[in-house]
Amino acid sequence: MPAYDECCILIPASTLEDFPSDATDADARSLLAAWTVLWHPELIAKSEQTPAWYRADGPPEIDTGHRVMAVPNSSFSMLPDGFEQKCRDADGVVWVTGDTRQAMLQSLGYDADPAEPAAASLQAEHRDISIDDFFALGYAMLQVQVMTRRLRYTSNLDEVYFQSCVVRAAQSFVQGDAETAVASMHDAFDALAQERDHYFSSDPHLIDLTLLSQSTLDCFFESLASIGVRVDPLGQQTDADPDSAGKDSAGENGVLATPVNVLIDAAMAAEIQKLGETKLALLRDRFSQKRLGWAGGGPSGDVGLATQTYTGAERLLVDAFEQTTLALGVRPPVYARYSGSTPADMTKVIAALDVAGMISIDFENGTGFGDEAKVVQKHGGGELHTLAAKPIDASSSTPFLALGSRLGEAIDSGEIATALLVHWPGHQGDTLNDIRRTASWSLVLGRFWTLEDFFRTGEQPYHHNADHAAASRADVELTASVERGDANPLSSLADQVTASIEMQNETQMRAMICLASGQAAVGEDLNADLLRALGLTRSENPSNVAIINPMPCPQRCNVEILGSPHHDKHVYAASGSGNQSVVTTDVSAFGFSVVRNEATGTASGRSLGRRMRDLWSAGGWLGGGKPMVVDSILQNAFMEVGIDPESGGIKGAYSGGARGNRFSMRLVCVAPSGDRKTKLDSSANASVMKCDKIKTLVSRMDLGEIQTTGSIFSAGGDKVASYELTYRLERGSRFVQVHGQFDALTRFSEDPWQHYLAARSAVAADAVIPKLIVRDKLHKATSRRMVAPLGVVLDEAERQTLIATAGRAYHRRVGDRFFDTLLCVRGETRNEFTLHYGFEVPDPVGAARSVLVDPIVTPVEPVDLQAARGWLIHVAPAEVLVADVKVAADDSGRLFAVVRLIQTRSRGCTASLRFCRSVEHAVKRDDIVNQPVSRWRELLSEAAEASPLLLDSDRVQIPMGSHEVVDLVIGFKGGG
Repeated sequence: MPAYDECCILIPASTLEDFPSDATDADARSLLAAWTVLWHPELIAKSEQTPAWYRADGPPEIDTGHRVMAVPNSSFSMLPDGFEQKCRDADGVVWVTGDTRQAMLQSLGYDADPAEPAAASLQAEHRDISIDDFFALGYAMLQVQVMTRRLRYTSNLDEVYFQSCVVRAAQSFVQGDAETAVASMHDAFDALAQERDHYFSSDPHLIDLTLLSQSTLDCFFESLASIGVRVDPLGQQTDADPDSAGKDSAGENGVLATPVNVLIDAAMAAEIQKLGETKLALLRDRFSQKRLGWAGGGPSGDVGLATQTYTGAERLLVDAFEQTTLALGVRPPVYARYSGSTPADMTKVIAALDVAGMISIDFENGTGFGDEAKVVQKHGGGELHTLAAKPIDASSSTPFLALGSRLGEAIDSGEIATALLVHWPGHQGDTLNDIRRTASWSLVLGRFWTLEDFFRTGEQPYHHNADHAAASRADVELTASVERGDANPLSSLADQVTASIEMQNETQMRAMICLASGQAAVGEDLNADLLRALGLTRSENPSNVAIINPMPCPQRCNVEILGSPHHDKHVYAASGSGNQSVVTTDVSAFGFSVVRNEATGTASGRSLGRRMRDLWSAGGWLGGGKPMVVDSILQNAFMEVGIDPESGGIKGAYSGGARGNRFSMRLVCVAPSGDRKTKLDSSANASVMKCDKIKTLVSRMDLGEIQTTGSIFSAGGDKVASYELTYRLERGSRFVQVHGQFDALTRFSEDPWQHYLAARSAVAADAVIPKLIVRDKLHKATSRRMVAPLGVVLDEAERQTLIATAGRAYHRRVGDRFFDTLLCVRGETRNEFTLHYGFEVPDPVGAARSVLVDPIVTPVEPVDLQAARGWLIHVAPAEVLVADVKVAADDSGRLFAVVRLIQTRSRGCTASLRFCRSVEHAVKRDDIVNQPVSRWRELLSEAAEASPLLLDSDRVQIPMGSHEVVDLVIGFKGGG
C-alpha cells in the first residue's frame, strides 16, 4: 500500500486558468516551490500518483488518510478558519510550507535527516537523472496545463498514461534503476510535448544570457570551467561532444543541448583582457564548443550614440567592435551593448560588421525592447534581424508563473515566441534551473539557443520593427551623467559636437583642395593650399575679399572691404561710407565667392528690382537709410523681432506669409513641484523673467544688436538667476542669434529633467510637430524629453521654426506650444550659451551644422568676373546632405573620392551629385567606409558592372530611400 494517500498543494486560485501571474517575487517563489517540491521522487513513489491541487478556500477533508499538504505563503489568507491548526494537530497530515523549495525540503526532512534518501542522481548510459529532473517535470506540467486552459483550450493530456510514466520513473529512481528511470522520464516529457504540440507545433526559443560587471568576473569564470563538461558513467569528467550542441533528438545521446550566452561589450572585453591569456583561452575554448554563445562589441555606457553625427556614431560603433575583437581574439557573432541605446538608423553600420544579428536592448536602463521578440530591423538602406524581447529577470520567480502561456500567446499571434532569460553570474533562481533541466529532456517549453544560431538557423522573422529611429530613451543618458557627477554634462557635450563638426570641416577642406588642384598631396596650411587650388592669391590689401565655404550648406555672410564692391550676382547687398563697405554675400556649399572692389574688372549686370533693393539697403534709395534696430525691434528683409523691455526676452517675431506673432522666447528656471500632478508650465512653479536694463549696442544697415540684463525669480519671489542676453540680426539672414550669460543662484537637484535653467521657446500653433535633428536626419519626436544635439525644427501647418542649438542637445516639450532647451543642470559650471532661431530655413540640417563653423575669409588679389565665384561639389535636392567627402589618388595620379550622402527626410528622392571634374565611374559601396585608400580603385572596378549609376559628364544620379545613407566611390577622368 502507498505510504501516502495523496500529495497536494493548496493554490490561491479557483482554477488553473486563474493561476496567479503577477504575484510578488516572494509569493511567486513560495508558490512555485510548493508546486514543484511535491514532485520529489520519494513522495511520488510513496503516494504512487502525481500530486493534486485544491483551492486554498476549498481544501480536502483530512479526517481520513495520510496526506502531504504544501501551502504557499499566498494561500494562507484564503484558508478556512482553524484549518491550519487542524492539519498541524492531525497525525495523518504532513504540513509543508516555507519561502523557498530548500526550506520546504527541510520541513519534509530530506536534507535534515537523510536516513535512507533517494540518490542525488543516477547515471545511465547516455545521461544522468536527478531529483532536480522531477522538479523540472512538475514545473513543465504546470506550465502546459496553465497554457492550455488560459488560451481557452481543453486539455488532451492522457493523464492516466502520464501518471504511470511519472510513477514508474520515480520508483525506478528510488530503487537505483537508472535506465528505467531515464526511459520513463522521457516518456513523461514526451506526453507533455504531445499535449503542447496539439495546439502549437512550433517550439519557443529560450536564450540564457549572462550579464557581466567587473565585480562578477571571478564568479563567471568559476562557472565557465564547468560549461561543456559532463560526467561519464564511471564518474570521470570528460569534454562534452561539441557536435551535440546542434542535435535536436534525445534519441542520439539522450540530452538536448542547453547552451548559455554572455554579453561582452568593449569595456568588459578590456577588463577580461587584463585577466591574462589563461582565462582568455578558456573563454575562446567554450565559444568554439558552442556551449557558450555570446554577443557584444558595442560601446560602453558612457558613449552616447544619440548625440553624435551619423559619421561620428559610425566611428564609435566600429571602433568599439574592433576593440572587442582585438581584446578577446574573436569577433562578436552578434552585436549588443549592456548600457546605452543603439538607434535603429545605425542598422546599416552594424550589418556591415558581418554579424548574424543584433540585440537592441539597453539592459542597464531597461529600454529598447518591443512588442515582438524577433523582428527585421530595416532602416536607411540597411537590414538586420534584431532580438527585441523584453528581458526576463531569471533571478526572480514572478515572470515564471505564466511563462508557458505567454509563449503560447506569442505563437498564437504569429510571432516568434522567445524568452530572453537574463541574470548575473550565480544569480539565477530555482525555476531557471527547472527550465534548463526540462529543455535537456524535451522541447515542451522550448529550445535553448546560442545567440549566433538563434539568428542564423532559428525561425526567421517577417515582421518589421516599427520603433522610432532616433534612439530609445536617449534622455536617460543625461540623467545618468548627472547622477555620476560628471562635470558640465551639457556644455561638454556641446564641445564634443562642435569638435566633431570641425573635424569633418577639415576633412572636407582637404577634399576641396584635391578636387580643385587635381592632386592628392595636401600641406599643413590648409587655407593657403585651398586658396592656391582655387586660383586665388592671398593679399595684404582688403580691397578684394574671398569667402570659402567648406560646409555642405550655402551661407550668407557679411565681410568688410576697402572701397565699394561690384554688384556681382553673389553680392546680396552692401552699405558703408567713405572707403569702408560692409558687403553681404552668398557662398555656395563647397564653394567660394570673391567680393571684388568696383575698381576691378567689369560688373555683372543686375535687374532693376535688385538694384532698387541694394540702394534701399545702402541708404541710397530716396536718400534715406533704414537701420536694423528701431525701438527695441530687430528687423531685416525676412523678419521683425521685438525684444520685451519688461522681461528681456523675445516678445514676438513676425516673419513669413502668415500674419501675427509666431514666436517668443524667455529664460525659465524649472523646479520640481511637490504635487506630481502639477504640470511644468503651470503657474504653481512658473518662474518670472524681469529685465533691469535694455540697450542698443549696434544699429547699422548690415547689423543690429540689442542687449538686455536682468534676473529670474521663482514663483515664491526668490531670485534664482541673473542673466545678460545679446540679440544679433544680420542683413539678409533668416537667423536671429542669441548669445547669453547667466549666473545660477540655486542648487539643482539630481533630476535634470525636473530642475533646470532653460531657454523656453513658444510658437503660435498648438498642433506643432517637433522634428529632431539626430545623426544628420530629421525625426519626429516621440517623447516630451528630446535629444537633438544640432537642434529642433518646430513644424507648423504653414511655417517652420528652426532652433539651432550648437550642441546643446537636451530639450523638453512643455504643454503644447512650449519647448525648453536646457542650459544649466546640476554639475554645469559654464555660464555661456549661443542659440540661433531660424524662420523658414530651406535646409534645416545643413543650416544647423553651419552655425558651428564660420567660412574662411581672407583678402586676395583682384580677379575677373569668371573667377569670382564657383563650387566644387553640388547636390540636389537640398534635403540631401553631403555628410563626408574624402579624396585620394592612385599610383598613376588618378583621383578617387568616397562621398557619403544622407537623405535627411523620411521620403525617397533621386539625388543629383555634381563635381567640378568629369566623372568616369561611380558605384555604391556599403563596405567602403572602413577600407584603406589602396582598395578604392579595386572596389570601384569590382562593383562597376554590378551596380552602375547613371552618369552624365560631371553628374551622378542616385536613387535614395527614406533616411537612407549612401556611400559612393567616384572615379574621375584623367590624372592630375
